[in-house]
Amino acid sequence: MDGSVIAAALEGFSLVFSWPWILYPVAGTLLAMVFSASPGLNSSSLMALALPVTFAWDPVAMMLLYGAFVGGATFMGSVTAILFNIPGKTQNAVTLLDGFPLTQQGQARTAIGCAAAASALGSTFGVAVLILLIPVMRAAALALGPAEVLVLTLWGLSLLAAVSGNSLVKGLAAGGLGLGLSLVGHDPRTAEPRFTFGLDYLADGVSLVPAFLGLFALAEVLDLAASGRRTLSGQPRGVALGGSAIAGMRSLLRYPGLFLRSASIGTVIGAIPGIGSSVAGFIAYGHARQSARNRDRFGQGDIRGVLAPEAANDAKDGGALVPTLALGIPGGTGTAVLLGALSVHGLTPGRELMTTQLPLVFVLIGSLFLSNWLTSLFGLALVRPMARLSQLRTDRLVPVILVLAVLGCIQYRGLFTDVFVAAGFGMLGFAMKRLDWPRVPLVIGLTLGPLLETNLHLVMQLQALDRIDFWSRPVVLGVLALIAVNLLLPLGLGSFRRLRARWKATR
Repeated sequence: MDGSVIAAALEGFSLVFSWPWILYPVAGTLLAMVFSASPGLNSSSLMALALPVTFAWDPVAMMLLYGAFVGGATFMGSVTAILFNIPGKTQNAVTLLDGFPLTQQGQARTAIGCAAAASALGSTFGVAVLILLIPVMRAAALALGPAEVLVLTLWGLSLLAAVSGNSLVKGLAAGGLGLGLSLVGHDPRTAEPRFTFGLDYLADGVSLVPAFLGLFALAEVLDLAASGRRTLSGQPRGVALGGSAIAGMRSLLRYPGLFLRSASIGTVIGAIPGIGSSVAGFIAYGHARQSARNRDRFGQGDIRGVLAPEAANDAKDGGALVPTLALGIPGGTGTAVLLGALSVHGLTPGRELMTTQLPLVFVLIGSLFLSNWLTSLFGLALVRPMARLSQLRTDRLVPVILVLAVLGCIQYRGLFTDVFVAAGFGMLGFAMKRLDWPRVPLVIGLTLGPLLETNLHLVMQLQALDRIDFWSRPVVLGVLALIAVNLLLPLGLGSFRRLRARWKATR
């Protein structure tokens, strides 16, 4: 790292931690926490709402605020997933697989403590990698083409089995339903509408925001209303929840290898343009489950099912800024809104931003780092009251969640039709939950479907024109090998266990 980069880093970080500039990331962090802790609201919505407000601001203040928005929401989204089984953001959906069962077992504080520590350290890992990559990030991002994105998407889909719960068939069927729904909209090859039934609303496909609000927020409202429970946890009011935030934090010391691998997965996935933030958590969770000896515990309340996705989700924020700042290609929804804010202030990603305006890049990075730690520290300080939230009476909470979810749908695009879409997915999510069908594979299919189709057609066209040789690209071959291991390893381990059981039985 040359002297100009070090000088820019010192200038940028000094601004973040100086008075009164530090007020911007603190305020942004608190706002992001409030938004992400409310079903139907998230940091992306907050970033969009802040665009007209920050129009006349100094670029330094804008960078400080938006860095906090990017990094300040992930952990609070995991809190709602752990306590209420409602993810604050799409990327927190995987955390509820083991986080909510821990709450039901009276270990809410343990799960929250683990999520806080994994989030803070995961973000630190991602930011450190981002800083190291700054001198070469442009070349690294340019090396990934449609072929690499295609196989990475296939890798994400190959993990459907890891999040299918007790029934592989149900999980694959749910994933197939998600892929089918992702086909609604314009054909990427011909731009012709397909499966839209003549409705202009479906021309752009199924909107993810109302779909996810329905699958999780509204489905939980229906389940709470039908459960007959007086409180969220089903326990009498005033009963203290067990668990320890310190014990949750110590889980990172018990599984340091898993943390480092998950943070690495998050950083790499976040740096791939267009993959999306939700994929990192899913892949990290699938890796944690498949690398564990006692994988049957996953989905039943295993702390590793909280540690892995939370480390990946926060590490991906640093990685997502790589293509955003170097090429102007957003790594996810939040960074897409960030590009709009940069444009409003006359900042152009690429050569100019990475050279003459490099101190502003480090202002953004420093704010991202500070906001992640502030979120975890604030969250840990509020573990006791947040854990008590699971004692809230359902008859008082259900109307609040319902109103917030509906408002979130309307606020997203200003279309009341989104409310009906959310209601439909809410009934689907409620039915899936009652019939013990996993919802996360549907989310994976719906999220990765457009990415898979678009890059598949691109690769096929480029291959036909002899512009690329799919089978000679080292990244493609490496990821395909990982997919093969991912699919074959469970079969091999299952066969080994059966043979060992038979051998023991004959002794």
